Amino acid sequence: MMKRLDLIDAEASAESIVPRATAPSGPADRALIVDLDGTLIHGDTLAESAVGLMRTAPEGLLPAAGAALKGRAALKRALAERYVPQIGTILNHEVLDFVRAEAEHRHVVLATAADAAVARAVADELGVFDAVIASTGSLNLKGRNKLEAVRAHLAAQGLSPEFDYIGDSPADRPMWQAAGRALVVAPSPAAARRLAGDVPVAHHFEARARTGAEGARAYLRAMRPHQWVKNSLVFLPLVLSHQLGDPALIAAAVLAFCAFSLVASATYIWNDTLDLAQDRRHPTKRARPLASGSIPVFRAVALSFGLLGLGLGGSLLLLPLWSTAMLCGYVAVTLTYSFVLKRKLLVDVITLASLYGYRIVVGAVATGIMVSDWLIAFCVFFFFGLALVKRYAEIDTKTPSADGRISGRGYYAEDGEMVGAIGVGSSLVSVLVLALYATSPDVSTLYASPIALWGVCLVVLYWVARVWMLARRRQMADDPVVFALRDRISWGCAAATAACVLLAGPL
Repeated sequence: MMKRLDLIDAEASAESIVPRATAPSGPADRALIVDLDGTLIHGDTLAESAVGLMRTAPEGLLPAAGAALKGRAALKRALAERYVPQIGTILNHEVLDFVRAEAEHRHVVLATAADAAVARAVADELGVFDAVIASTGSLNLKGRNKLEAVRAHLAAQGLSPEFDYIGDSPADRPMWQAAGRALVVAPSPAAARRLAGDVPVAHHFEARARTGAEGARAYLRAMRPHQWVKNSLVFLPLVLSHQLGDPALIAAAVLAFCAFSLVASATYIWNDTLDLAQDRRHPTKRARPLASGSIPVFRAVALSFGLLGLGLGGSLLLLPLWSTAMLCGYVAVTLTYSFVLKRKLLVDVITLASLYGYRIVVGAVATGIMVSDWLIAFCVFFFFGLALVKRYAEIDTKTPSADGRISGRGYYAEDGEMVGAIGVGSSLVSVLVLALYATSPDVSTLYASPIALWGVCLVVLYWVARVWMLARRRQMADDPVVFALRDRISWGCAAATAACVLLAGPL
């Protein structure tokens, strides 16, 4: 519960809900006014509400979009009526600890441009505020509007008009200019001074949101460039057809790789946006730029659409039309996965495995090279096994709910053993397919010494067996691609595979 809460709902005299409790009579110590978005929390409640609604009840987005035509305040109210975000995992504890200490001896107010329903929920959860001043469906409490509301509240409570203010935005300058002390939440002291303009900064609180070079690195991390190694699968049809001497085909494969990487990065950002709540409770994913609050949600989404436009536009201009159609298909499948399929038992891992193979097909379409049945058979089992490694590690490390279910997935904690068994079997079948290929008549038309390909079988057998052993020991990250990139033995296996192929003597 809130500490002596008054909720002031910014309307006539700026905001006018009758206080729930009367502040101490007569003059009081200087009040402390605290902003919410970007200040008390690492994030924006409007973005959090939009994402939460998209995840839980996407049909509510249409009426919310209609409300946006009436203004930002109406949009905030429409979203808040349908979804109130949970802020427990994105609190700025430095600011909160300061506010708790100050609340022991002076009047503390949460004054925010967020909707009153959201602000009330935050204040009730924290229990440190004497009053809440927030936006209504018709008034956006920002800048001058906030200042007028604060002054009206202090006057109504019989308090001194003087106050200190904690904020994080250039829109807060009217508040800082009127405040006795300007307390600023920013990535650095220099950034705090820039935000406050000509107002002296009394104190700087650390913000997670990054700017400058650090911000650029955070946006790059959100694009997950390490995952682009998956997109190197577009080169596989070219490599296995032994046509690496054709510059036109190489150029087509490189362009397909670049276009696919841009589009894939866009979908990674969308996925991280939709999974904010789950990622913040995850032991490793909570460090991702979006989940940690290092980059704002709206800017990340804008970046994703820019990447999507570059990827599809480049493909449309420089690659066959079918390549662009394939990329659009990839976007459709990944969105379906994010919204629906990732919570379906086994359908999720089959989809993930299919997306690996999809990259190979994109490479084949871009270069005009046919994909062999052998390659398709190998990929089906190999990538299904990898997808199951990912899910097994997640089931094994996540804390299940009271009924044993893994949050956000179609699995229970007890399913881990069976997922592992299916995954090991699939991985071993992929090695069997490789062995059958090494002894098939087809291989003699492509390699001078096909017997050397048995070395590839042994290397792949060792690698998949080791991956599963490490997963069983909980020494595997929940993404085998990340593991392989950081694992020296995996790099050694890749080199050994390449050496065996060269020894086989491609014709």
